[in-house]
Amino acid sequence: MATVTKLNDFMEKISTRGGMSLTTGFDVQFDFKTPDRPFAKTFYSSFNKDVVEMFCDEAQLPNVQSAVGQVNGRYLGEGSVSYPHTRIFTDVGLGFLLDANVTALKFFTAWYDFIYSEKMGGYDGTMETARGALRPEPETRANRMQFMDDYTCTCRIIKSETGRNKSNERAPITYLLENFYPYSIDAVPLSYGTSQIARVNVSFYYSRHTVRYGNVNGGYDPMEGAKGQGWDPVAGINRERWTPPAVVKQQLEDYDHDKFMQEGGHLKPGEIPYYNRIRYYPVI
Repeated sequence: MATVTKLNDFMEKISTRGGMSLTTGFDVQFDFKTPDRPFAKTFYSSFNKDVVEMFCDEAQLPNVQSAVGQVNGRYLGEGSVSYPHTRIFTDVGLGFLLDANVTALKFFTAWYDFIYSEKMGGYDGTMETARGALRPEPETRANRMQFMDDYTCTCRIIKSETGRNKSNERAPITYLLENFYPYSIDAVPLSYGTSQIARVNVSFYYSRHTVRYGNVNGGYDPMEGAKGQGWDPVAGINRERWTPPAVVKQQLEDYDHDKFMQEGGHLKPGEIPYYNRIRYYPVI
């Protein structure tokens, strides 16, 4: 088993794995079983879909735990021993920033109302209409539950990392949350004072999740294309041009010169003269 004793060795090993994971990298997507539902067609299609996904500013990779039973008396003097028998999947919370059209709030509210067969009504968005012309549904209306397949979806929570071309190019792990639906929409606080961006928090239930594993290590170079930098396939690390102090540079040149003379003072075919070689050091 290899032992890391130097900081540079540790940096090299982390660099070959693609760097460190950041909490700011994630993407959320909803895949509906029946995408023609009115709430999805209106608030989660075309441009609105991009707005909802882009403004998700808080998520979590779901946890999992086991329900356990206990067995006693297996051996003399042994206490109770726990054993797992059922997987337990808890709820998940997502947070969304709101644009002026409160697209995310409309989407999740319409989704929640659809579960109880509430009608999705609209108006022209003017203050005059909001103050006077709007009326609630009849008090005697009934709430009939929709079938579960009609309102659930598969939610993808993708842990992403930066890449060469995009901030979310690499995806090391993806959680697929099955039979996913909102059960709670938190109140959106509004108040006078310092203006802040409004946001909404939504809680979801799901039946279980599936995990898919990606592989992002091996050769990612965030500095690729810069002069004197690149991926070193021999050493297996990212390298960057090093400009040493004058004293160190002279010592390195003296060392290369002595070595060059000890080897006969002749260049091998294709070999670069020692005074033209570029020294590198590993970076994360």
